[in-house]
Amino acid sequence: MRGLKFVLVAGVAAVTLSACTDRYQAATDAQPSGSSFTRELYKGYVGLSGDERSEKDWGDSDLFADKALSAADGKSVAPEEVGNWDLDAEFVEDLTTAHDRLASALENGASNKAPTSAAHAQVMFDCWIQEQEENIQPDHIAACRDGFMAAMAKVDAALAPKAKPAPAPAPAPMALPDPFAIYFDFDSDVLTVDAKAEISVIVAAIKKHSPSKVIVAGHTDTAGSSEYNQNLAGKRAAAVVAALEHSGVSAYMVKSQYLGENAPAVKTGDGISEFRNRRVVVTLVK
Repeated sequence: MRGLKFVLVAGVAAVTLSACTDRYQAATDAQPSGSSFTRELYKGYVGLSGDERSEKDWGDSDLFADKALSAADGKSVAPEEVGNWDLDAEFVEDLTTAHDRLASALENGASNKAPTSAAHAQVMFDCWIQEQEENIQPDHIAACRDGFMAAMAKVDAALAPKAKPAPAPAPAPMALPDPFAIYFDFDSDVLTVDAKAEISVIVAAIKKHSPSKVIVAGHTDTAGSSEYNQNLAGKRAAAVVAALEHSGVSAYMVKSQYLGENAPAVKTGDGISEFRNRRVVVTLVK
């Protein structure tokens, strides 16, 4: 029971007054309204009032019943002030720190962000300070203090700044396609219908992947002299380059190579006509 009550009210008078005005019953019969926070306060204070009533501590029972009634009406109900209680000096610092921690949380929106935990923390603080003033039931003091600490841990977690989600990882660079092959008829550097279709595919790939360089390498089979095939490989590469540039590919990114019969797709003997070797290979470089 608060020390102030002992000064103002004689023990017998307090009992008589409480008996005549059953604040606990009025609180029990109340229909709580208001926010989630005040409704949770109401339930907690009714419980404290009943606990003190069972111990015949009429004054504190009425105190908590009145707080329950105010909460039931949706009114603002503050935690007990440390200075209003007759505490041994050794307990003042811990309770003041706890009160300030709770008050700060409430000022920062705990009643909205964590109404159940905030209300429980307030009720347990009031329980703690009331039991600490009496200082006759260590297990009750510890239970109220521990209940306050557990509830405040949840309140603090609810109020903690939410970590910003890590930015999504950058998409992996799109792999460049494998080299393209454009085939030619025997002893010809003229683009066939199929060759022109393949060039359209290559142009689309260049637009999609934006390579830094496009290598165009001309090849021949082994039919004919090496010198002749070197020249023919150059003509084939030139035909492909012209088609690419005509389709909008920048000449600055295109590099031509003339390999003649020196890098066949299929190895053959000399003087062999092989369709798979009569080609231009187009490679996109990152």
